Amino acid sequence: MIGVDYPKIEFQLFGLELLEPMALITDSVLGFLSLFFAFKLTKINSKLPFYIYWKWFFIIFGIGMIFGGIGHTFYNQLGMKGKVLAWVFGPIGIFLSEKAMIATHWNNKTKTILNKLIVVEMIITYVAFVILLLTADKSKISTLPFLPIALNTIIGFIGVVGMLSFKYTEKLSVKFKYFWLGILIMLPTALIFLMKINLHQWFDKNDFSHILFIIGITYFFLGVHHLSKGLKQTT
Repeated sequence: MIGVDYPKIEFQLFGLELLEPMALITDSVLGFLSLFFAFKLTKINSKLPFYIYWKWFFIIFGIGMIFGGIGHTFYNQLGMKGKVLAWVFGPIGIFLSEKAMIATHWNNKTKTILNKLIVVEMIITYVAFVILLLTADKSKISTLPFLPIALNTIIGFIGVVGMLSFKYTEKLSVKFKYFWLGILIMLPTALIFLMKINLHQWFDKNDFSHILFIIGITYFFLGVHHLSKGLKQTT
């Protein structure tokens, strides 16, 4: 089904009226996988910001996705509070991934400019998020505030992580290809959301996107893992 969302799946458990069991499953898989990757990265014996920022990206991203699954399934009990908590983690995770890639750049002036830009980007994202959260009407309150979060994700992943990793692949190491390949894998998620591409009621646009993100962040982890030896501090 394209252009229209399926009705949300409802089910009962322990006397609770719950929603979207697949969202809970795919969000949880994505979240715990991300936390597992963070745990694996703690074994890298390096104090370079590149590794530290990526470790914290996986931690924040993982926690946000777990809260996201809870927010979907327990929407009848938590209301917007459940979704907002997950959304708040999003820009922080993107910021950390951007910081990781910027920290690898060899030009200090470029680093300074990019670091200032991503701070502005994050501030604008949260301001827009709060404005939409406070002003959106009831029919759109569950989705509209997510738009600046989604846009921030696109800008951060494509504009910073993707472009810098592509440049680093040519200039520093071919192993940086895992990052822009991960971006390419996740890229269709924007189209999936905008066009509301729902393959099945039990596998809607959220589940489809989560599967692509699972593959995408796995590529991110492989990139960090393969660069765990040989990456040097840039000046």
